[in-house]
Amino acid sequence: MEFIGEPIVEEEFIEHYMYLFESSIRQLCSIDEFLPKEKEYLQAEYRCAWLLYQKFEAEQKRPPDYRFLSDSVTNAVIAREYLFQEREKNMMNSEHFAERYIVLLRSEGLLTPVVFGATDFAFIMESERHRAVKRYDEEDTFTEGYEMMRIQNNRFLQNFVIQQLADGFLDLYSVYMKKRQEG
Repeated sequence: MEFIGEPIVEEEFIEHYMYLFESSIRQLCSIDEFLPKEKEYLQAEYRCAWLLYQKFEAEQKRPPDYRFLSDSVTNAVIAREYLFQEREKNMMNSEHFAERYIVLLRSEGLLTPVVFGATDFAFIMESERHRAVKRYDEEDTFTEGYEMMRIQNNRFLQNFVIQQLADGFLDLYSVYMKKRQEG
């Protein structure tokens, strides 16, 4: 005879499942922020949690309990941990790279509506996003045996190029910024 625990309602099951799954993956894989591909994995995991709940309820004719929740999360983490551990491989893409660059410029106060005005700000932000994507594509050349030199696989190169772009931003817009401050 197997002990049956307290039933969990669907919303609570999924919410708790995702909290435990994300927390475990963050800790096991030393992740502070999920990358776009990893967010896709989390969305798939959310759907998986929902499906687990539906399947359990259909087969057992009752909602699942915390034991089932715990076992399910443990199995999922073990089964999918490798997806998150390979974050250095093919996880960066040009859009995410451009977003990291824009966030850097904004966090350092270099790219704001206050500095450029609302109209110019939107134009310059899109221009810089395009410049970052173009530079990413230039750095992401594939040479067999040297995959680690692709920007998508090399965290140091990503940071180095973002810093070069930021330095270039100052060169491109310093005169404009100075005129705007004076005027």
